[in-house]
Amino acid sequence: MKADARRALEARRASLRQSPDAHHELAEIDAALERMDAGSWGRCETCGGAIGRGRLRALPEARHCLDCTRPD
Repeated sequence: MKADARRALEARRASLRQSPDAHHELAEIDAALERMDAGSWGRCETCGGAIGRGRLRALPEARHCLDCTRPD
């Protein structure tokens, strides 16, 4: 799954480089690739738990699990 996510992120990064309005999304993609290299990709930055596979498939640059993204 990680290899597929990396390919998806790199493909999105390449397509977004054409857009002058994509700075934030490019930064999130680069941060996700850095987390992959560091071994922390797939872990929630808030609670440290696993980010669900479905969420990562839909949004490979996700920083937080669904529980931590829901408003109180």
